Amino acid sequence: MSAYDFDVLVIGGGGSAGFTAATTAMKNGARVAMVESGRLGGLCILAGCMPSKALIHSADNLRRQNADRLAAYPGVQEFRRGVVDFLAQRRAQAVAAKQQQGLELLRGRARFLDAHAVAVDGKPVSAASIVIATGSVEVVPDVPGLAQSGYLTSETFLALERPPRSLLVLGGGTMALELAQYARRMGVSVSIVQRGQALLSKEDPAIGQILAQCLAEEGVELFLGTKLLDVTKTADGARARFIHQGGERAIEAEALLLSLGRRPNSDGLDLAAAGVATGPGGAVTVDQFMRASAPHIFAAGDVTARLMVVNQAIVEGQCAGHNASSDKPKAIDDRVVPRAVFTDPQVARVGLSAAQAQAAGVDFRQASYDLAELGAAQTYPGGVRGLMNLRAEAKSGRIIGADLVAPEASLMIHDVAVAMKLGGAAADLADIPYVHPCLAEISELTAGRLARMVGR
Repeated sequence: MSAYDFDVLVIGGGGSAGFTAATTAMKNGARVAMVESGRLGGLCILAGCMPSKALIHSADNLRRQNADRLAAYPGVQEFRRGVVDFLAQRRAQAVAAKQQQGLELLRGRARFLDAHAVAVDGKPVSAASIVIATGSVEVVPDVPGLAQSGYLTSETFLALERPPRSLLVLGGGTMALELAQYARRMGVSVSIVQRGQALLSKEDPAIGQILAQCLAEEGVELFLGTKLLDVTKTADGARARFIHQGGERAIEAEALLLSLGRRPNSDGLDLAAAGVATGPGGAVTVDQFMRASAPHIFAAGDVTARLMVVNQAIVEGQCAGHNASSDKPKAIDDRVVPRAVFTDPQVARVGLSAAQAQAAGVDFRQASYDLAELGAAQTYPGGVRGLMNLRAEAKSGRIIGADLVAPEASLMIHDVAVAMKLGGAAADLADIPYVHPCLAEISELTAGRLARMVGR
């Protein structure tokens, strides 16, 4: 008989990483329990990528129809709630099905007592192995007046009962840009204040420039390269003071959206009691097996701060769940994890960026192609903006990464992902006769340029 209550205990099992870890461990025959204090579904389903896409797609439809956005807003919110309820119910049903197969669902908050035990709302529970999958929370910087300003997070913004007349967005990352464009298309006056010199500052600068041009043309006011001084709550909303281009500026808006990124949700776990080391922002430090500094403790998803997207969380959950329940460990294979920003145009990337490849010392070549040069682009009234960067090892021609900006970049990036997964070279993509005329031809043409650069 085991000395522990369970073989594997997953802390934060309601989200993508945790539930995947739990079900993977069950497939290995482990006795599994998962701890969850909130609604089942995790950030993506409840307050992240799924509800935001429901609003983004709704605003796009209303814009094309030239409809009254304010009058349509209650229906848009009803649609968002329906999407969330449907997906949350589906996750609850999936958990219930696993409970019928032996999964234990423990309700409450977990705190480590020692390396093998946690307290769930005060009740001790032990396990041979533990997986931490507690997700992430909003970054809230120490800015004078911000805490008292009544700021909105993405979660509270998504659920507003009526749209504000004006919106000030602090941040220039994925969620900041998606929600800023959504709000503008719903008729809201929008200003973005970003510390960095470019939007999506971790991507190729040309990508941020394209998005800045598109947002500006839609009427979004942009302030890049700023230093935030303070935030003040006003009678009509909030006011932010900041330095921009050497001078002091101030913007006042009815609503302030704080969207400066997310950090690992590890507060309150008492990781030190289990001997679990953490890195910047409280991220659980893991190796290639998703193993923490304590050899029987693993972590997956946003709490590791590796790449905060759902498909990455699922890959990490599979790895952590397997290694927590097997004596045959497997290293994570996350070389090919596409990700996207659902602005218009969309932004997508897979593999190494140019900066990452340079930092890793990879000898590579990069070819670029302007989307507007495509014949298919000429068939769109008003034209389209975008680009593709494709990178390959200089010696082998093997594709190592790509950036794409296009109306449907989130779909178009997958041919590169498949090529990478199969170890394909630039010439392999270039040899595919793509449908003509379509925007996806940019992959074929960029690959052709790259193949000539690497000689294969």
